[in-house]
Amino acid sequence: MLKSKIEEILDFVQPEEQILKKGKERQSAIGRNQETDYIPLLLSGAPVEEKHKYCQRYSEIYCRYNLEEQFFDKEKMLFEQLFDLLSTVRSLSDSQLTVQAKMGAGFLPSILGLKQRIFKEKDPWLKERLTKKEISQLGLEDLEYIDQKGFMPYALKYIDYFKSLVRGKASVCVSYTWGPFSLAHLIRGDDIFIDFYDDPNFVHHLMEISTQLYIKGSLIIKRAIGEPTSQGYHGNFYMGSSGVWSNEDTAVLLSPSHLEEFVLPYLIKAFKPFGGAVIHFCGRADYLLNPLLDISELKGLNLGEPHLQKLSYKDIMQKILYKNKTYYGYWPREEGEDLKSYFKRMLTPLEGEKRGLILSYTLRKEEQEKPERVIELWHSLQK
Repeated sequence: MLKSKIEEILDFVQPEEQILKKGKERQSAIGRNQETDYIPLLLSGAPVEEKHKYCQRYSEIYCRYNLEEQFFDKEKMLFEQLFDLLSTVRSLSDSQLTVQAKMGAGFLPSILGLKQRIFKEKDPWLKERLTKKEISQLGLEDLEYIDQKGFMPYALKYIDYFKSLVRGKASVCVSYTWGPFSLAHLIRGDDIFIDFYDDPNFVHHLMEISTQLYIKGSLIIKRAIGEPTSQGYHGNFYMGSSGVWSNEDTAVLLSPSHLEEFVLPYLIKAFKPFGGAVIHFCGRADYLLNPLLDISELKGLNLGEPHLQKLSYKDIMQKILYKNKTYYGYWPREEGEDLKSYFKRMLTPLEGEKRGLILSYTLRKEEQEKPERVIELWHSLQK
């Protein structure tokens, strides 16, 4: 019954292939640090009238099936994403079309035997950690045949099912791509911050395990999706010279010396097989910019909470541009700032060059009916 509804809604997904293709070309060029005709603009928030027919809305985060129901039912998980897919199509922007297998933060740690707690109203989270003794006994042989361990078989089934239903109308990706240090923190818990001082060799051992877990897990997922090793999708983004996205929220808690010893060498090792990566942070991360941007394997940056940064947008963008990297994501509009002024502020650090930025923007209510006008304004300011 639900499958037939999914197929019915997917019939509404009729992207303009030329717009989709051009958006991918623009994003790909920017990711390779090449100039393009226009800086990519990724819009969200275009209205979807069909939603009223299919949804009995009772939450801000889902329209029919709660997060627990989605986690254990691939049809429900796909169904909930179709209206965002339709909205993306109707934004007529450079956004790419994807659906995600949402496996939770503990997806890769589950390969080591850790279990997640699944919630109705919030994302899954690990309910246990490995002990220091258990971690010390781990070896690379424990990372063999991981396509058969933990939630990996579950994820591969979801990927195959989503691919069969969307019939090429959207690409498939996996959410919660946690990076090496964030994985180590998930596996060990907060005791890892004491281990830095009490047993640094143990931390290095754990980082080797989490790095290989990240590499092997990412390779299996990318093969299942069928995307190139050094390119890939993440949400509405297309990464033209980086095959992976890496969430490193925990690293914002570290001192520069700990970052240099315990994190940066492993990021380099983790990203190298994929031609590079885009790193995401929540929290304040501007003091991490210089050491991170010095890594050649870091191709792009995404800030989950740009308003928390001490440095201004202009200062951060100048650092990114100087190192020939790319900023992927949104930046908040200031109070009372009109759209034209906001777009000008986003473009100013580029000094007329068309590189280094892939901007996400959520349409405001007065802009939703005519997203093409927003795009026209964005393009006109770049001529």
